Amino acid sequence: MRITRTTLAFAALLVAAAPAVTVGSTPGASTASTGAATPLLPASSRGAAAGGATWVGTPPAGGARRIVTLAPSMTDYLVALGAAGRIVGVTRVDHAPEVAGRPRVGGFLDPSPEAVLALKPDLILWVTDGGALSAVRRLAELSAGSFAILAIPVVTVADVPATARLIGEAIGDPAAGAALAARLQGAIDQFHAHSAGRPRQRVLFVVGRDPLVVAGPGSFPDELLRLAGCDNAVGGGRAWPVYPLELAVAANPDLVIDAAFDEPAAGIARLSAIPAVQRGAVARLPRDDLLRAGPRMIEALGDLEQALARAPAGAPSR
Repeated sequence: MRITRTTLAFAALLVAAAPAVTVGSTPGASTASTGAATPLLPASSRGAAAGGATWVGTPPAGGARRIVTLAPSMTDYLVALGAAGRIVGVTRVDHAPEVAGRPRVGGFLDPSPEAVLALKPDLILWVTDGGALSAVRRLAELSAGSFAILAIPVVTVADVPATARLIGEAIGDPAAGAALAARLQGAIDQFHAHSAGRPRQRVLFVVGRDPLVVAGPGSFPDELLRLAGCDNAVGGGRAWPVYPLELAVAANPDLVIDAAFDEPAAGIARLSAIPAVQRGAVARLPRDDLLRAGPRMIEALGDLEQALARAPAGAPSR
């Protein structure tokens, strides 16, 4: 697989599929306010919608004005909330045009604490995926009360609108956060409602072809497929497995969704042994937004809906 910006983003996505972690317990209960060492961060599957988000340090009074985002999806939220102007730093995998000229603080997996500190933020937004854990620990140790970290576990689709509310509150604009959350939830509900009467399909969601990498149980595409009234053709216990072609052939999906954005569309021929590919039951997504756990993922639900409509009427649904 070629190393491109989508490859890097997908590497980040693989880490994001790991169990979320929680930091501290309550606002202010962190290195910044207690002077104690940052506690070992326990694994947790509780997402933002279930109250799993945590403040490290004291939330900025009146709302944050200088924000560093440690994940592109956090940037997406601020853009959607009309607060892109408050972003002072982003990671090098963040390609939103609204932050094209902003300083880079390192990677999604390896942000530089020193680069973050140099920007004098009052808030850091972090998705608790485990990838940047050591750097976030170090930031908490170095903060000395000068900034806060909002650690947000985005584990399920329900966490996406919940995160909008959290960030709206963090920037001092809860009304905007609530409005964005309502809009995102409305789009999710509408998408689910459209599944009524749709033939139940077994779908293979491909995110890489060489090697073959697919969306498995526990991934965001897996949950979106279930919301659409479909079944994931991939079983097992891994969210993003490297999948042997012979298993994909044996799974015999009704439809293959091609989200391998790094690779030319013609490369689907690599998977020609899969019956669905042979009969042309393949839908290529136009963008990678469905792999971003934030506003852009919800806004791209129409792409998935159109893809699901591609299965030929004679497809072997079960």
